[in-house]
Amino acid sequence: MSWEFRQPVRFSDIDRAGIVYYPRFFDYWHRAFEDFFADEVGVPYHRMIDERRVGFPIVRVESEFKIPLQHGDLIRVVMTAERIGGRSLTMRYRTYRPGVEAVAAEGRVTQACVNMDTFRAVPLPDDLRAALERHREA
Repeated sequence: MSWEFRQPVRFSDIDRAGIVYYPRFFDYWHRAFEDFFADEVGVPYHRMIDERRVGFPIVRVESEFKIPLQHGDLIRVVMTAERIGGRSLTMRYRTYRPGVEAVAAEGRVTQACVNMDTFRAVPLPDDLRAALERHREA
């Protein structure tokens, strides 16, 4: 089962060609990841980092861009947990343009789970693991 996030394409997201500047997709995907914490884990992302001292640095990113997005589009980001490891996870993001069934952009982001004080890998928190399992890719 996937989890969805919606985001308008803002003027600051586009380049001179009038389409979304490709690094913005990474921002959209991270926003989806952050919102997932409050909505599905029950702990806002900032509290996970600041209070629980657990962070998720990115260690690998893969992406493919297929259909341009434009200023004013209300995009839909569909997020699934592709891999849930002991101390890391890989999320898959599919981004859609309104009214278009084909994927506009797709990404896979692998993140380590670390202690924010030592930056050493730690096990995924149980509440996060449970939320990820509910949204594991079929």
